[in-house]
Amino acid sequence: MSESMSDSTSDALADALVVARRDFTSARRSKLLWGMIGIYVGFAALLFWAGTTVDAPNVPDALFNTMFLTTLLLPLVAVAAAYLAVAGERESGTVQFLLSHPVSRGSVVAGKFVSRTLMVLLALAVSFVVGAVMAATMYPEPTFGLFLRYAGLTTLLVGAYVGTTVALSATAATRTRAISLGVGFYFLTDVLWVFGGGTAAVRFVFENLLAVSLGETFYQFVFVLSPAGSYLNTEHLIFDAANYPQLPPVASDAFYVQPWFSIVILLAWSLVPLAVGYWRFRGAQIG
Repeated sequence: MSESMSDSTSDALADALVVARRDFTSARRSKLLWGMIGIYVGFAALLFWAGTTVDAPNVPDALFNTMFLTTLLLPLVAVAAAYLAVAGERESGTVQFLLSHPVSRGSVVAGKFVSRTLMVLLALAVSFVVGAVMAATMYPEPTFGLFLRYAGLTTLLVGAYVGTTVALSATAATRTRAISLGVGFYFLTDVLWVFGGGTAAVRFVFENLLAVSLGETFYQFVFVLSPAGSYLNTEHLIFDAANYPQLPPVASDAFYVQPWFSIVILLAWSLVPLAVGYWRFRGAQIG
């Protein structure tokens, strides 16, 4: 029994890797995606160069200055990479050919997640290589260990947005619906929630309309429930808030607003929506 389950799991993983390899080869031709990647890498390099124009340039300040650009722009790159992952195949009819091999629907969703995440991480790697070269040649103390920690946390942000967007794509039967869901998710959880005062809106509803006082810890938790908010919260793990007051404050000692717990939230955004998306895709009519 256990041997049969092990073989089944191995077959599913092998199928997912086949899907990922095929999908990566196809998706890398997207001009929109490479355009978005180019914009992100270009802006990141520009900010890193700007960091050399101050009196005492240092890598921590330069990386911190790219953090908000990364929070705003990299999730959009992830959405652009992933919104057609499954919906594009469904609308074109190629998913029927893919499932006829046979490949399970779970392997399709998992493979798409792997390939689209890899594409965005390659863009992230390019930006970090460019930054590392600039740090080595233009900054007095490169501190490459900081690059690695920053890259690790940013990988979690990529996984959260790619995972959720692939899941939304798996629930959508058309390209139009897929892009609407993906862009809507991005604007809600990033642009509006983090940069547009989403937490302030929640505070207004509870305190001004409902006359309920819930405390700062509650509103901090509301902020970090967004993947973009959690990402900014994790930056406390590598940047000292005393030197960077722009970081969102940690409101209390409650575990669910601590930077380490935001890593758990980001991992949940990567995996839980994928499970829901697979469940919806598994029962969908194809063709």
